[in-house]
Parts: sequence; structure tokens; C-alpha cells
Amino acid sequence: MDEGGTGMDTPVASPEVAGARRRWRSAGESLFPALITDPSAYAGAVEVIGAVAAELGRRGAGLDDLVAAMNAPEHLLDELRIRVPGGAPGELLVAVACGMRERDLIAGQVRRDRAAAVARARESGSHWAVLQGPERIEDLTGGEAGGPAGCTHLHLPSGTELRATVDAWSSEPFRVDVIPSGGTTPSGRSFTDRAAWLAEFHRVRGDVEG
Repeated sequence: MDEGGTGMDTPVASPEVAGARRRWRSAGESLFPALITDPSAYAGAVEVIGAVAAELGRRGAGLDDLVAAMNAPEHLLDELRIRVPGGAPGELLVAVACGMRERDLIAGQVRRDRAAAVARARESGSHWAVLQGPERIEDLTGGEAGGPAGCTHLHLPSGTELRATVDAWSSEPFRVDVIPSGGTTPSGRSFTDRAAWLAEFHRVRGDVEG
């Protein structure tokens, strides 16, 4: 099974994936509060979740495989010869493990997207790689009519990331963040005025370029 068939780059998930995703993302909220008063069952549940997640990773399970696991959790546990501790529903343990595997898939996709963006920038001779969102900050709309709400640009010579976001629910919806490489403390500012935000982004970009 390979991650290329995960559908991670598909804008809209299938109904089956969307439904399973809601279940595995809420599973932890249902499982762990019920076990918190039983340390033995809690520890056993964590061990089972880790074992299932590790096996899903070893198999290279994609989203379709996770849906299949969610539809037949007991079959998967039997196949892996994993004994479920008392008081811990097997279907919730499998669901939490599927959520862990999805996070691994997302992280892998982010790494591949980042590498591809850097490669494109280098091939074009640009000092900036667009890691996420549009190339022009002016194209950020805050999610209105499905438009983008953020962008992240990487300055290749310095390794500095420049992020711009729009949050329509915030009292200061426009924000610029600068994330230097090498563990240097990030900095950022929020704005109520779009024009001031645009000016700050271009000012900071110029400072990064030196």
C-alpha cells in the first residue's frame, strides 16, 4: 500500500473518508476520559493504540485502508493478534490509531509539498518558495467564497519563513509572522487595517531579502 493513493491532495474527501475521519478524530475525546480512573486499562489502551498505529505505518496504510480498518476494527485486531484490555472498546482503540496514522500521512504530504515548492523556486531562479497559499499576499481573502486565508513563503538563502494570514473572526484579522531559521525567536504583528497589513508584509519581505 502506498501513500500516493491516500487522496491527500484531493480537495474534497469522499463521503466514506469524511465520515471515517470524523469518527477517528473524535475517538480520543470519547475514549480517554472513560479510562482516566483506571490506570491499568489506560496504559493497556495506549499500548494497543501504539501497536496498531505502528502496524498501519509499517503497511503504508493510506486513507482508504484506514476507512477499511474503521469498518472492521475487530477483524484488524484479530489479524494482528492484539488483546484488548478490559474496559477499552476495540473500535475506539483502532479509531485513535487511525487518527495517528492520518497525522503521519499529513506530515508526509507537507514534507513532499515543501520539497516540491523549494525545487520549483530553485529551478525558476527565485529566492522565495511558496510553501502554502498564493504567491501574492493581495490574493488572500480570508476564506470568503472559498478563497485562501493564509500563505507561507520561504526565503531560500536565509531559511526564514514569512507568513500572512486573514482571520475574519478576529478583532485584528490581518497578521504577519516571521519565523527565522536556527531556532531564533519568531516575531509577528496583527492589524485591523488591510492596507497597513499589506505594507508590513512587503516591508518585512524587503528586510529579509536584505
